[in-house]
Amino acid sequence: MELRHLRYFVAVAEELHFARAASRLRIVQPALSMQIKALEEELGTRLLERTRRHVALTEAGRLFLEEARRTLEQAERAARVAERAGRGELGRLEIGYSVNVAYSGVLARMLKAFRQRAPDVELLLQELHPFDQLEALVDGRIQVGLLTAPVLPVPTELVTVRVATWPLMVAIPADHPLSARARVPADQLVEESFIDFSGSKEEQGLSVLQRIWGFTPRIRHRSTNIMTVISLVAAGLGVALVPESIVSLNLGGNVVYRPLTGVTESMELSVAYRRHERAPAVRIFLEAVRSLPG
Repeated sequence: MELRHLRYFVAVAEELHFARAASRLRIVQPALSMQIKALEEELGTRLLERTRRHVALTEAGRLFLEEARRTLEQAERAARVAERAGRGELGRLEIGYSVNVAYSGVLARMLKAFRQRAPDVELLLQELHPFDQLEALVDGRIQVGLLTAPVLPVPTELVTVRVATWPLMVAIPADHPLSARARVPADQLVEESFIDFSGSKEEQGLSVLQRIWGFTPRIRHRSTNIMTVISLVAAGLGVALVPESIVSLNLGGNVVYRPLTGVTESMELSVAYRRHERAPAVRIFLEAVRSLPG
């Protein structure tokens, strides 16, 4: 039994006239009669009582009509869902993001632009360290990564698109002597205790800091949460290297942010995805990101 058999039967049942049903279906009447007869033989019961002048539904035909209509409606819904999913209008999109993206406001703008294009796509967001995002992308656990880092070893199977660049700044306690300076030379921080937002890949985070500062910083505390890092700075437990995107976090005025001299590195925000990604929702997300003003 195929969907066309159901359509043929529904047309005859609604018209109660083979000639009108055949015209409605744009097929010849003998072919329609053969299809209905084949359907009845397959079901092992008569669906229609017919004479030369009269066509009527049997009790089996009346009940079969109700189910046939439901089946055809469901098939149409399934087709529409598949079509919309193929255009990226339905389904889900799994996004990993660095917390800096959220605090900067960029994440909200990206999601708003995407929602305008695909309002019915379910969004699943995970806050992940940039290194962990790369692993999750390669493993297929997320489809898009929003990475913030001065530099990242991006696997060859991934593609990255730079979206924004933020200067690096130093977060220092508000009562620290260096807080009185408009800019802080990097070499003035050699003796300071550092709080590192390097996450689970400590050795990679340290190498990045060494290259940025030009010296090996004395790391006293580590955290995978930027709010914890800033809280430790506010408590006077050290200083931290942060992107300009989070300077609104001052924790009651106990933290200040100062530009650095002697540091040329910056924090890049990039969108990462698998090189051979075919999900339409990913394509729409990238279009949304590219539509945002610089």
